[in-house]
Amino acid sequence: MYIYIYDNFVNQKKYESILAKIETRITDLGLNGKITRLSVMSSLADTIKSELKKGAKTIVVVGDDRTLNKAISVLADFISDNSCFKKIPLGFIPINKKNNTIAEYLGLSYNESACDMLSTRRIKTLDLGLVNDNYFLTQANIRTKNTIIEIDSTYSIEISEPGEISIINLPIIPNLPKNFNINAQDGALDLFIKTKSSKNIFFNKKNSSEQSVFSFKKLNILNKYSPLVLDNTFEVKCPAIIKASDEKINLIVGKKRLF
Repeated sequence: MYIYIYDNFVNQKKYESILAKIETRITDLGLNGKITRLSVMSSLADTIKSELKKGAKTIVVVGDDRTLNKAISVLADFISDNSCFKKIPLGFIPINKKNNTIAEYLGLSYNESACDMLSTRRIKTLDLGLVNDNYFLTQANIRTKNTIIEIDSTYSIEISEPGEISIINLPIIPNLPKNFNINAQDGALDLFIKTKSSKNIFFNKKNSSEQSVFSFKKLNILNKYSPLVLDNTFEVKCPAIIKASDEKINLIVGKKRLF
């Protein structure tokens, strides 16, 4: 049974026609299911957990990057205590392009066109990153200023030059170093540092003759002033421990996915 969960922001009148087209397309494709519209008083976490316990076979969230991040976190956390739900797939219908940077990398279209991807039911099991108790699918970012990176409690890195630090699972930043294939299914996270002088430092668990390589099991990020931003949506205060999660997520993706 398909369970469609609408984030509360799509309840605005301006989205009525889009939702109507989505529901029509779902019906045409024979993907009918239960529709739940979240409100400011309802919880995505409670809704997902409740529907899974009732026998939901597929969860589909309708919204933006923030909606997807929340749904992934809820499912991963729930699965960690209830292994019988490990194979439950998560679908995503992004509403418009605004605040939906992840959709393209998953090969998803927007609005009613995304329903076609649900029909093909192309499922990929992907790794997740874990920051303290918070999950992310794509990457965690923080500016270099005032940031110290501790690797395996053995050594640390501090970048004095202004720039950005990215811990990457599924890359959504352009212009990564050539010949680097980041894989969201290899059980590893990759550390990328870019400064304003365009010096790039890339650390990962693979060997490379062209890049500096650091092998690590976990990172500790220290910064008194800036938070880590997960999936470009959710902030986590430092200090933060970052590692590849033991939990994975089954995502319905499109044929044109960028991984």
